[in-house]
Amino acid sequence: MTELSPAGSHGVRPHRRSNAERTARTKAAIAIETRQVLPPGRTGGRRLTSYLLMPRPKDLVKGWLFIVTYVMGALGAAAWGWQSILRALVVLAVIELLIYPARYQWNDIRGFVADQNHPSAQGRGRLPGPLSKARRHVAASSAVAVGKLAVAALLIVLLPEMHLAGVLWFAVVGVFGVAIVYEVLRSATTGRSTELPPPVRPGIVALWFVVGAGYAVRGLLGLQSAVDLSRHLMLTVTAAVALWCYGTAFVTSRWAIEATAFATVRGGAIVWTARADQAREHLLALARWLPSRISPSINDIRDWAPLSERTPMSAPWNLTIVVAGAAAALSGRLLCGSCPASQYAAVVALGAVATAVVAYCAGRRAVVLTTTALAVLGALTVLHVPILAAAPWLVLMSAYLFFTTRTIRKLDRPNTFARSLGWVSAATGRLVFGADTWQALQTR
Repeated sequence: MTELSPAGSHGVRPHRRSNAERTARTKAAIAIETRQVLPPGRTGGRRLTSYLLMPRPKDLVKGWLFIVTYVMGALGAAAWGWQSILRALVVLAVIELLIYPARYQWNDIRGFVADQNHPSAQGRGRLPGPLSKARRHVAASSAVAVGKLAVAALLIVLLPEMHLAGVLWFAVVGVFGVAIVYEVLRSATTGRSTELPPPVRPGIVALWFVVGAGYAVRGLLGLQSAVDLSRHLMLTVTAAVALWCYGTAFVTSRWAIEATAFATVRGGAIVWTARADQAREHLLALARWLPSRISPSINDIRDWAPLSERTPMSAPWNLTIVVAGAAAALSGRLLCGSCPASQYAAVVALGAVATAVVAYCAGRRAVVLTTTALAVLGALTVLHVPILAAAPWLVLMSAYLFFTTRTIRKLDRPNTFARSLGWVSAATGRLVFGADTWQALQTR
């Protein structure tokens, strides 16, 4: 284990472990764990049944991206209709309840050992342990994940009038294509270094960049459900750039917040502590852009929102949100129709500058965003651009304002989607299995 304070050592870079050494360490961890007993009153994390039904209920909130891009595309193309709305809802349900959950389960299977070693393992909601039950839990999760993909394929056959084949195959290929690249990069770049913060190697940067591609897939699926993107190449490209960069900004900022689980406070200074087998270099490398001290008014680091303070504009979340803001402004203009090239350039510049102003003004972002939004609307009026063109930029910046206020405690708190899904799952379970059997399934 290595520690790093702002004025401390950067640790010693260990040699790269062989597969045999990794296997030995894992077996040793299992042997130790089988002799441990949870303290009285402490739960062992999620139940396997709950996990298999919905591996990451908090991530259902990401479905808003599909909804927003669909609505904006429908507004721009004036393509409203019950058939279009119903098809979009079916596609959304398949993506969020079948395809993405299967992808998350694969991610949790590959990261099972590292997740069990995480300091917040009990509350993260990943594939339940302990390590001694790895074979049974991994097998169950694998079978359920394959079953979810099979149901998605079955719907293509059962609902031919909705023409789901193209959009769902794009979803599966896009989601799992990104997942494969992500898993390869994560395996190649994590679990090796105890240097804190870990060096920003090309593999880590590539991992930050690739992780945003999933958001481009989600958003383009929503946009495609309202607009035939094959006829709008420029809109497709700019929307993809905006969504991809937004995804990278969102995930890197979330990872930076999650990295604080590896931090403690000593005399107001942030001290980082981590082991190589926790495989979190892609999170901890972001610590170099976080503040080095915490306000004395914050008693628990879990209540610290590091991104609500000013962070360097060179931080990945700031760089990518500026690019996303420029692309979102241009996407909004393209949704309203064609215009001279000079107007495109003006809109891009306006989006980039306005986004940079909001990102730079930490601590007053809500006021700055309101003021900047009014300035953007005024500038668009002068440029004779429809006000609807500002909608993608406004939504993007509202999301940015929200996720820069997050803390570890807020990330761990169940959201409305999770609570609603839990209630529906419990009610369905009691109805299908009977109240007594359902209660027995919930007993450890």
